[in-house]
Amino acid sequence: MRTFLAMALGKTTRFLLRLVRRGGGSALPGTIAAAIQPKLLERAIQSAPMGLVVVSGTAGKSSTTNLVVSLLRTHGLKVFTNPSTANIRQGYYASVLQFGNLRGQIDADIVVLEWDEGHGAALAKDLKPRLSIITNVLSDQLDRFVDPVYVQEKLSEIINNSQLVIANRDDKNVAQIAASHPDCYGFGLAADLVESGPNYAINFGEHPELSASALIRAATAERLLVMLKGLDLEIAGNFENLSQAMNTAAALLAIDCLIDIDRELVANTIEALPPVFARDEMAVIRDRSVRLMLVQNPTSFQLNLDKLKTTPHPIMLMAGRDIHDPSWLWTVDFRNLDYVDVVSGFNAHELALRLHYAGVKVRLMEPKIDEANEHFANLAGEEPTIVFSADAMRRTRRYLGLAK
Repeated sequence: MRTFLAMALGKTTRFLLRLVRRGGGSALPGTIAAAIQPKLLERAIQSAPMGLVVVSGTAGKSSTTNLVVSLLRTHGLKVFTNPSTANIRQGYYASVLQFGNLRGQIDADIVVLEWDEGHGAALAKDLKPRLSIITNVLSDQLDRFVDPVYVQEKLSEIINNSQLVIANRDDKNVAQIAASHPDCYGFGLAADLVESGPNYAINFGEHPELSASALIRAATAERLLVMLKGLDLEIAGNFENLSQAMNTAAALLAIDCLIDIDRELVANTIEALPPVFARDEMAVIRDRSVRLMLVQNPTSFQLNLDKLKTTPHPIMLMAGRDIHDPSWLWTVDFRNLDYVDVVSGFNAHELALRLHYAGVKVRLMEPKIDEANEHFANLAGEEPTIVFSADAMRRTRRYLGLAK
């Protein structure tokens, strides 16, 4: 009865909120449903016979989740996931409300969820993942997690409550917490590529050796070559970004542990995949193709800016509420930009100040995201580009009706 009531009220609230707020209405219905039936998510997952797969870590969660989901679906499985990359508790309940029936059951063979490190750790003991993928530990969100060691502790909870673990063997922080798991497989870069790989959180401890079950042997602008459990798998595409190559290797290893894979189908699927929402994606907004670039920390901000060989027009930078300590904006080099057409978001003033001292002209500073989007939509130019933090991205999606 509690499950029926939670689903009925949650679905009704979601429907009514979306009538009055375009693209919105996910957090509150999920909160209501969770309060009425705290075991709603657990029971929904139990209705999927192949269990739960989770993806967690500092970076790469959304891309890796998207790869795993797509690969499982092309192999004929019905997959339940959190489609809007809402990777905290309310987001999971919202997904159940959206796709579950009134008994709280989901029509899926397997569940694949992107997990925020903190929220995932709190859920792991009850949900007991069949398989967890741990991407990395970066020096990120220090205002939230204080120290990378705290992230390790959270990820340890996920690992210790998982039947099978897929872990980044190149990241010492991950290797330390995954090495003791009795059923752990490692993914990473071949020895000649490690020096060019991602920079992980500084750790002065030992580096345990994990298996090289998925080893990236080549990652270029033309192809990715992965030795997957002893056999080479080649995928066409631009994999110069080694972080994305690592996400792909992790996903490949995960599905190979879950099902009997068709290697040709795997390669074809990955080659045809579009980017995850806002991960350097081209989206049609009001009949115009707009480039969307999500930034979540100084490193990703810099990497996205470095992709811009020239200053696109129009361009909007948005710094939302999720940038709790805007001082990190001063570690980003903005000097390759000649100007910014619009600066917006909760931290718009701080971002505009940083741009000013970098010698970048700001043509409009509008903290209100809705008004900034309206102004940006009316600007002429052949390369409309939005670079935004996660909070600004969600608000922009909602305002423009892009939220699912």
